[in-house]
Amino acid sequence: MPTDAIPPGHLLLHVGPQKTGSTGIQQAMHRSRAELADRGVLYPGHTFRPAEAGWAVMGIGAAVGRPEPRIELWHQLVSEVAETRLARTCVSNEDFARADDAAIDRILTGLGRDRLHLVYVARRIDKLLPSHWQERVKAGMTSSYADFLDQMLREQGADWEWHMMWDAQSVGAVVDRWAHHLDRDRITVIVADETDRATIPRTFEQLLGLDEGFLVPPDQRSNRSLGFAEAEAVRRVNRLFAEHEWGPEAYWRIVQNGIAARLKDAPPSDGATPIPRLTAAALRRVADLADQQADAIGAAGVRVVGDPETLRIGDQVQPDQETGPVDVVSMELLANAIEGAVIGALDLQARVLGRQPAVQRSLADASGRELLGMLRRRLGRRLGRRLGRRLANRLKSHSRAWANLRSHFGTHRVFLG
Repeated sequence: MPTDAIPPGHLLLHVGPQKTGSTGIQQAMHRSRAELADRGVLYPGHTFRPAEAGWAVMGIGAAVGRPEPRIELWHQLVSEVAETRLARTCVSNEDFARADDAAIDRILTGLGRDRLHLVYVARRIDKLLPSHWQERVKAGMTSSYADFLDQMLREQGADWEWHMMWDAQSVGAVVDRWAHHLDRDRITVIVADETDRATIPRTFEQLLGLDEGFLVPPDQRSNRSLGFAEAEAVRRVNRLFAEHEWGPEAYWRIVQNGIAARLKDAPPSDGATPIPRLTAAALRRVADLADQQADAIGAAGVRVVGDPETLRIGDQVQPDQETGPVDVVSMELLANAIEGAVIGALDLQARVLGRQPAVQRSLADASGRELLGMLRRRLGRRLGRRLGRRLANRLKSHSRAWANLRSHFGTHRVFLG
């Protein structure tokens, strides 16, 4: 059923939540920002989502390894929205699904509560849980999948991880929080269709008055979730980082931007297995939660796109056996993880050195690690950061290349900085 566009002069606020297709919509908006403006739609900012501005206005800490969020970025976003002459605006940030009453009031005050329309996406819980687990593993969590399910499927949890998920994924609670500040006829819930990936972008096109087919999310493989072995590999690394207290910035650069990013970008290795289905005991609890989810949408009094009944599990999902941790990984996965770790470590080293006073030294006196950093920076400036890192890494693996490099440069002096 076609959905009416929000009125001219109004703003569409997409609050996710996480793992419901948010990144695909954000990337589609980000990549077509100029074309959106030509069609009268503002997608403010310069990145695919205003993460730091969102953390700041919500009053929560930044993601692992990042500096404290700056409230000036939220003020900049608000100013851009207020000053636009385009007919409609869209702001997308899945963190807003976890906003409490005070944060919601600040968000609505900044963006204009009288012209704001909210859109939320609900997804089947049995699909959501494994996706959420691997996402939290990429954020540093050390819990096994079995322990994670036990933690998430409690009736009521007091720990941070429980609230991290359910404060955003309990559709009835999220709608009620926002409905304290916003009329329910300006709230839309999209029921994600696991068999039709076009449902979400087509609904956004209708809400923003765009032509059908305008929003094209990136190929699903470009933002794929980690498989079971990949997620387990990252989880083992998380345990090492926690045990050795290697620090949040090192984790961000080496694990998140290095290992996890490389595994996600690479095609799944041969024999890769998905995260296991739910056990019979977990499935019974999830079926109850799914029924609550569908009932809450039906009683919410908001505009609904899609059929809430498709969120119910019933007898359509078969249970799996209890699955232990992964003990063996492929050589391809191992190589990708090592490559990602080296890329992340080089990036961290370059950033740390960049914060230190510049020192003038002889290249012949430089250590192998320092020489690698110099070469990476030179290649990175000329050939692009990622290509430079890979070329430098390849050079390091060949001792003959290192000897030839030293011989070629001799004692020429270079500026390190």
